[in-house]
Amino acid sequence: MELTEKGYLQINQALFSLTAAYESRMIKEAGNELSLADCSVLMVMRQFAPLTAKQLSEYMNINPGTISVYVQRLVKKGLINRQQDESDRRNWWLNFTDKGESISTTIVTSAASYTKDFLSVLNKDEQSHLHQMLLSVSHSLGFDWQ
Repeated sequence: MELTEKGYLQINQALFSLTAAYESRMIKEAGNELSLADCSVLMVMRQFAPLTAKQLSEYMNINPGTISVYVQRLVKKGLINRQQDESDRRNWWLNFTDKGESISTTIVTSAASYTKDFLSVLNKDEQSHLHQMLLSVSHSLGFDWQ
């Protein structure tokens, strides 16, 4: 059965609602000190750090100028630091401070818990199928989450 325009709009509304609920819970968990973008950066860094701002930009599919703003904000909050690469002084490596490491652990654990809660209306097979479908869509958009 092919989706109608109404069906596509319902998908859009559902994604928007899930994103809003997720954002609200993540920001609350982070003590209302971080934006959803901040949380997203910390979650990506949790998986790939240490990494450069360029690599972070590529992983998140966000332009480097925007990533620079996010990085500066997280450095000011004492959550990440920048260290110049000794072998190539043009590169700066991003890594966690102790505080950032702790908060990123909380965020990742909470994100998994929230996702499990949101998906609890689906049975295990439906959850697995949704997982595969979302990975396919994400991959087609240039995101490659391993």
